[in-house]
Amino acid sequence: MQFNANFKLTTFTSLFVATILSACGDSNSTDNSNKDTAVASAFSLNFKAMSGTEEIDCDAMFTDYGTDQSYSIGVSDLRFYVSNLKFYDQYDVEIEATLDENDFQYQSEQGFVALVDLTSTASGACAIETLTGTARTNSVISGSYTDTGVAKVSFDLGVPQAVMQQVIATTSVEDAPSPLNEMYWSWASGYRHFLMNFAIEDTNGVAGGGYLHIGSKNCTGDGLLALETQDECEYINTPKVELNNFDPAVNTVVVDIQSILSGVAFASTTEGVDTPAVSCHSAPSSVQADCGPVFLNFGISAETGASLAADNATISAE
Repeated sequence: MQFNANFKLTTFTSLFVATILSACGDSNSTDNSNKDTAVASAFSLNFKAMSGTEEIDCDAMFTDYGTDQSYSIGVSDLRFYVSNLKFYDQYDVEIEATLDENDFQYQSEQGFVALVDLTSTASGACAIETLTGTARTNSVISGSYTDTGVAKVSFDLGVPQAVMQQVIATTSVEDAPSPLNEMYWSWASGYRHFLMNFAIEDTNGVAGGGYLHIGSKNCTGDGLLALETQDECEYINTPKVELNNFDPAVNTVVVDIQSILSGVAFASTTEGVDTPAVSCHSAPSSVQADCGPVFLNFGISAETGASLAADNATISAE
């Protein structure tokens, strides 16, 4: 029988291509199977507050504050809201996450917000009546995600404008949902995003107090509810945070009190009074001088109320 070279070559080529396609098909099937079988795992995003290398504690005083480093402080009340929480993998692709709902975590169609409260009312500076906060504490945000390798986390420090608008429009001070039943300036005028009260003592033992309240301003007209006739406050004042090389299973979010108060003078603002003081209620620095360096440290523009994560020097990872 005469050998048919063309037939044999064609047959060999067909079998080779079929084998390659079959192998590729198996690979794709495996990849798709892995994606389909990936399951959500629980996560905990942990927070703590530090003064330099020392962890904040109600019973401790922390030194070297003020522009001349001659003041000590004891943190009495430290609370802040967290929203717009997102996780990313090593390719900067957002990882889908689901946040839990509990007394410290609120979820609605308008968005998610959690309250982190790092001080109690039990003892030390936390028990000073004029500075103290709430008895309950919370240092974690919980939920679940498909863990494809978290490499970055980002979030805002504050209540989203849409959530603020919805809660104020539909509830009252008596029935506002937890954790949004606290931290407002006065009911229906808007929310504070970050609050820190602290005891102060100078080198002569003279005692004073500090009040640092970062929140949205100019949210309403006279006699109106906050955001009743507008979708955003004129000054949103919500610090932004972005932490690279961050894995919730390994790392903790650190609030650095020294960085927050860097550049603050601690000098009394009352003429003829030597009592040390710090006062910032999100007013222009021409009205409250301490707001100037504090806003700068948080990466907030005092002129517009806008924020940049790259300019926020107050939050880091450990």
